[in-house]
Amino acid sequence: MTKKERTFIFNLCVILFNIIIGLFVEGILLISLLFFFAENPNAGESVFGQIALPILLLIGLIAAMSISVHAVGWAIRKFHLEDKLDPKVVSRYQKKLQ
Repeated sequence: MTKKERTFIFNLCVILFNIIIGLFVEGILLISLLFFFAENPNAGESVFGQIALPILLLIGLIAAMSISVHAVGWAIRKFHLEDKLDPKVVSRYQKKLQ
C-alpha cells in the first residue's frame, strides 16, 4: 500500500470521526439548552433565547474542531504514522499541537 492510499484511507477515517464528534458535541449542547428552557419556560421568548441557539452551535463547532485536531494529532503520534502518511497531512496536525 502506498503513502497516497494510506493517506486517503486516513482522511476518510478523519472525516467520519469529525462527523461523529461534531454530532456528539452539538447534541450534548442542544440537550443542555433544552433542559435550560424546560426549567425557564419564558427564556425561549426573550432575546437570550433567540440568540442562544446560534451562539451555542458556533461554540459547539469550535469545540468539535478543537477536539478533533487534538485527537488526530494524538493518534498520529501514538501509532507512529508520521512516516506512513503524506507529510502535508502530518504537518497539518502536528503544527497545531506544538
